[in-house]
Amino acid sequence: MEHYSVIIIGGGSSGLFLSSLLKDSLLIEKNHECGKKLLVTGGGECNITHDEAPRDLVCHYFEKKNFVSTALYTLPPDEIRKYFSSLGVDSFTREDGKVFPSSRDAHTVRDALLCGGKIITDHAVKSIRKDGDLFVVDDEFSSTYLVIATGGTVFPQTGSTGDGYNFLKEFGHSIVPQRNALCEIKLSEDTSRLEGLSVDNATLKIGKNVKTGPLLFTRKGLSGPVALNLSRFVDGNDEMILKLCDITAEEIKRLNGKLKCANALHQLTGLPQRLIDEIVPAKDKNIASLTKEDIREIITRLTCWRLKGNTHGQARLAMVTRGGVSTTEVDSKSMESKLCPGLFIVGECLDVDGETGGYNLSFAFASSYLVYKKLKSYLS
Repeated sequence: MEHYSVIIIGGGSSGLFLSSLLKDSLLIEKNHECGKKLLVTGGGECNITHDEAPRDLVCHYFEKKNFVSTALYTLPPDEIRKYFSSLGVDSFTREDGKVFPSSRDAHTVRDALLCGGKIITDHAVKSIRKDGDLFVVDDEFSSTYLVIATGGTVFPQTGSTGDGYNFLKEFGHSIVPQRNALCEIKLSEDTSRLEGLSVDNATLKIGKNVKTGPLLFTRKGLSGPVALNLSRFVDGNDEMILKLCDITAEEIKRLNGKLKCANALHQLTGLPQRLIDEIVPAKDKNIASLTKEDIREIITRLTCWRLKGNTHGQARLAMVTRGGVSTTEVDSKSMESKLCPGLFIVGECLDVDGETGGYNLSFAFASSYLVYKKLKSYLS
């Protein structure tokens, strides 16, 4: 049986990052190559982090702000960039704060991380057990320390099929039910005629959760940062409220009465003409002929459009999993299991998900870096 100080299960973003730091480690990946999901992030350009101070960064992880704080303060965005630069991967910051490799090619990032310990591919782990002080994997490999970096359950075509959850249940860990996150919200209302239209500053509300920013209409529903970031809150056929602009009855009444309603509203709001044409009632009337009821309906549609949506069937397109290993059972300062000493859990396998914009990769790298620091103290 081959023995290593550390065995890492899973060759995604978290596992590869840790492997690049640990020379005396074995990484086991079930796919033919490592980093398949990493290669498709950011449209294949790999948005590795977001250029923000840690105090702002942590606010993009919903209810897990406190849990992720140590990791993100320990390895903030500027340190992530420095580390990749040391591996020969320079990066740049886009106007929206997203950080990409200068090559704009995710392969550059993935390949740079293949520099650490031993890596075995095409090996789907079937069993993990504890034998005294050692972890035994498939009765072929043993290690003093074990890291589970198997990811979540979305984008299963890249190998993220929740394998690690079954192993971790055997060590006593609780698994928070998984849901799709960072995905399109499919609407009950037909939006096929709105496909491709975007609104720069829309506000979407789902329950008590509200986001404002860019929104994109798709053939079946809503996408863009606003919808993606709120998709984690959608369960069944949930009701949501969409505000496309700010507009009042007085503003409409002050418009040139001879103008056609749809054209006048386009000029007033700046919303795409095709969007106005499709969703505004009384669009063909002149402003002067609008009734009170017409104006009320226009304002309702533009500022308080009630819709119903779901994220069912989006696992193959979702970017991240909501749910996973309960963070109450993991030490946020080291990512070590509180239930099984020597066992570490990192990245998307945990019940942690961030907004779109490089936040999930930031946590993937930072959580692995905490493990590296802890293992250095154990192994020294």
